[in-house]
Amino acid sequence: MNDLTHIDDRGKARMVDVGDKPTTARTAIAEGFVTASPQAFAALRDGAGKGDVLAAARIAGIMAAKRVPDLIPLCHTVALSKAEVVVEPEPERGRFLLRATVRATDRTGVEMEALTAVTVAALTIYDMLKAVDRGMSIENVHLVEKHGGASGSYLRPMQVVPKSPPPAPAVPEPPEPPAAPPAPLMDAAARSVELLFNPAARGGRRRPSTAARHLAARVEPLTASDADLVARLSRDPVGCAYMLGDLDMPYAEQARWFGLRGDEGTLDGVLLVYEGLSVPAVLTSGGADEVEALLLATHGDLPRQFYAHIRTHHREAMEPFYDVSGAKEMIRMGLDRERYRPCSDPAGVFPLSHPDTGAIMQLYMHYPDNFFEPAQLDTGMYFGVREGDELASVAGIHVFSEQHDVAAIGNIVTHSDHRGKGLASRCVRRLLDALFERVAHVALNVEVGNEAAIACYRKFGFREHYRFFEGTATAL
Repeated sequence: MNDLTHIDDRGKARMVDVGDKPTTARTAIAEGFVTASPQAFAALRDGAGKGDVLAAARIAGIMAAKRVPDLIPLCHTVALSKAEVVVEPEPERGRFLLRATVRATDRTGVEMEALTAVTVAALTIYDMLKAVDRGMSIENVHLVEKHGGASGSYLRPMQVVPKSPPPAPAVPEPPEPPAAPPAPLMDAAARSVELLFNPAARGGRRRPSTAARHLAARVEPLTASDADLVARLSRDPVGCAYMLGDLDMPYAEQARWFGLRGDEGTLDGVLLVYEGLSVPAVLTSGGADEVEALLLATHGDLPRQFYAHIRTHHREAMEPFYDVSGAKEMIRMGLDRERYRPCSDPAGVFPLSHPDTGAIMQLYMHYPDNFFEPAQLDTGMYFGVREGDELASVAGIHVFSEQHDVAAIGNIVTHSDHRGKGLASRCVRRLLDALFERVAHVALNVEVGNEAAIACYRKFGFREHYRFFEGTATAL
């Protein structure tokens, strides 16, 4: 049987017929590298090259993802719902990391779109820096993971480089007994037992609590339409703003939910895995014992690494399973419509739309922690102000859900050349004016110690809701 679907039984190339395949959510993530000399990074730092190198590479990658059928024979046209390219300079390692995330709901996958986006973004970096370094190389373009379709999910296996063997001893030694065959990888159930009873498997951390072990049996998968889930999250719209937003389409397609039911059948804890970002995100709600039980029941099904929002009383619950030592302390602030105090002057602030994508990405390139996706512009909830011909400040949303009466604002950025002019306050005022015409609750996250931003938000009426830790969690 011929396993190459693009080759027919006579060895001729063909386009695969996908007419009978179901339409499903498809996601692909690809990565690659451009190695470069110190001179190339110095030129980038000093502003050499043909304009903004990194922004041009991102835009070129996105455009390439949309043109795959014109570039690669026999590829289908796919209606993309997301194409994101991230370019991260790593001068200490002599390279640029490029990562593309592509998503669609269609009959065929988007692996080629992600790989093409990375490749063309890499070629753009080469083109724009070749005057400084013609010895750059494009390396290791590969598929990291893909989800959806009949073949299910694929996650690129970790590449392990074996250590060099030790030198032979000068004096012959008695032969060692034959080595035992390598043990098979543990399944999720075995991993749970290992975490419970083997301190070494937990990195010396404490074992899950007795209460969590009893409660774990009550954990069950949920759907975004579960009435109990909606009711629980809606009781605290500011605290659960991101989770409420992920109940809506298209975010719900990328979300997996787990709940812990109490004695009365109500949900006492909730865990969300959101896979629509290049790095998955995990959010939790509930008491410490409930969250620990959710993690004990699901950790074998969770990503090995994810971005986490960890409530202060949840951090200890995560530590038997994940290393979260690098998380930074944050504040969730909230504002309701009746407490909103308009301040600042929104004069000169204008709504942003898709023709402004290039200017927005160019501004955000200096702030790699942003979570901007061009599709967010469809909400009409992005606003900016110019200084001369340059987009100088932007304020927008992470989450916007009229159905659940909540929004989370973010991606608030001012170019370093234009700080101290009150531009961010003007953009936030215009954004809040628009939001409170359509929702009643607005949330935001701000880093502890960012007193200037906190003072600005308090002028509008925002109050501290709770503190949490934000950062990468890595399985032990």
